[in-house]
Amino acid sequence: MLLVGVLVAIMIGFGVPIGNANPDRSSASAPGVDQGLLVVGAVPYWDEQEARTTLDLHGHQIGVASPWSYAVAADGAVQLQPDLKPAGEQALADHLHDLGIKVVPTVANTTAGLWDPATVSTVIKDPTLRGVHIQSIISLIQSNNLDGIQIDYEDLTPDDRSSFSEFVSELGQAIHQIGKVLYVTVHVKEDDAGYDARNKSQDYAAIGKAADLVCLMAYDWHWSTGPSGPIAPYDWVERVIKYSITQIPAHKLLLGVGLFGYDWVGTTATNLTWRQVITLAAQDQVDEAWDVGAQSPHFSYTVNGVQHDVWYENGRSAAAKFDLAKQYGLGGVELWRLGGEDPAIWAPGP
Repeated sequence: MLLVGVLVAIMIGFGVPIGNANPDRSSASAPGVDQGLLVVGAVPYWDEQEARTTLDLHGHQIGVASPWSYAVAADGAVQLQPDLKPAGEQALADHLHDLGIKVVPTVANTTAGLWDPATVSTVIKDPTLRGVHIQSIISLIQSNNLDGIQIDYEDLTPDDRSSFSEFVSELGQAIHQIGKVLYVTVHVKEDDAGYDARNKSQDYAAIGKAADLVCLMAYDWHWSTGPSGPIAPYDWVERVIKYSITQIPAHKLLLGVGLFGYDWVGTTATNLTWRQVITLAAQDQVDEAWDVGAQSPHFSYTVNGVQHDVWYENGRSAAAKFDLAKQYGLGGVELWRLGGEDPAIWAPGP
């Protein structure tokens, strides 16, 4: 673990330690999750112990945890992600409840840990398989004493639009009948068509009617297989919110806030936690720069003549997103992901 003294020694371009408040934007005067917002924290199954450390330290600031633990099988059943065991997930859920945190796990359309839109497309288009899938989710909730479920089905096609809406509607009715909640994660967009085919697969208005909360994945504007740049620039996030509230009531929206970074070489990047980013900056003795327009930190360094460009999220950049969520009256924020994040995320405001 990086020593506090090392953190203090790393200074950004205008002489403020990494993680400090933003002096350039009055609406983001201090880091820290605002207590008026519901905070949902994603728990990655591949790094669960790191996330549990955050949960144990800051559970009083987290209303809901979403262990990213389940996937969709070809027969419509819900199955555990690779290397997870039922007893372990039950123990995690029990521990979270002991901390006073509600448990709404995520079911993702992955197979063997890789995105698999074809399988879930087949399941939701077939009425029989869709029924099996819904009942499997209901059984999972009831047998594990969960508070609900979150659906994260990504990279579907426009042909899946109506069947996905039907699935979410039917699932919402079934979940509400047992007194639980449904969250749905969506790709972000600035109009209904969005940026590519996967945006067209999600009918915001239909999803918003069926779900209790809808999470906007407002990150990866620049991502690991493209050119370097801010992961969640402020102006883009605001445009996404402005469109979303025309389709879904603001109180039903969660703003997805990334707490990670990317280290790019050309158009290929490695995913890093904030802690890894700061360790890297210390090792290479580089200063953080601040992009005022994007409200994002970044730096560059060179190894063996090869330039690396690092963009990431910290307490300061996250504070700007928290302020946007509050400004537009959103229901809360969902943090992707817990574990290795900037501790300033949890600092109290002024």
